[in-house]
Amino acid sequence: MQKSKWLLGLALSVSVVAFAACGSPEDKPAEEKTSAAAEQGQGKDQAQAQNGKPNTEGIPNVVAEVNGEKITKDDFVPLYETQYQQMQMQSQQSGQQVDEKKLKTQTAENLVSTELLSQEADERGIKVTDKDIDKALGESAKSSQMSKKDFLAAMKKQGMDEKKVHSELKTQLSIEDLIKDEYGEFKVSGEEIGQAYQQAKTQQEQMAQQGGQQAQEVPPLEEMRPQLEKQVKSQKSTQATQKYAKKLREKGDVTINL
Repeated sequence: MQKSKWLLGLALSVSVVAFAACGSPEDKPAEEKTSAAAEQGQGKDQAQAQNGKPNTEGIPNVVAEVNGEKITKDDFVPLYETQYQQMQMQSQQSGQQVDEKKLKTQTAENLVSTELLSQEADERGIKVTDKDIDKALGESAKSSQMSKKDFLAAMKKQGMDEKKVHSELKTQLSIEDLIKDEYGEFKVSGEEIGQAYQQAKTQQEQMAQQGGQQAQEVPPLEEMRPQLEKQVKSQKSTQATQKYAKKLREKGDVTINL
């Protein structure tokens, strides 16, 4: 079930989680706290972590403002909890605890980037139809190996009703169209596909070594070509999205209240 929850979160947060690599104020020194307060906060975080949940105490009702538009606590918490779960899964393998303070900052930055891109899409008059949203919903459900009905039910358990799911998908699609409008269609060379294929083989071997098993044979390149081409295009789109979000951030009016 953990894998399913991760996929569900990823399906609807793809438009925001991609921006964690964007430049952010987290690189600047934070306001100093007393050692006692810092230790108390760490204690709360560790107690929450033992329960498998992040510490959401102290998160303001308005997490950020972007060109006059508010990002609320209700917008922030579901994404933060989803990303926390993903980080918890990684920490179980690495043995390192989740840095909740850093993750909160990243989550806020991701939401700011999404809002900036969404506002730009609106300014350009980019429209997303109900048919587009329904198709994306079907693809998200398929990626989670569920029917649409089961997918929506699972999302509801995570605090996102059908209306919210549609809203998130609409935002995601409008941003994808914005990036296409800005940069055009991304092309993939044979060399890039070859590099992606070698990377896939290396990852397969590394995973097998970590699990103490024999590596499964990777299908021939030609068989994997469509999948690899889609993967490389997605990587290029992500990089372009990060770049454009950073550009919008530099000229935008943004305040983060964390």
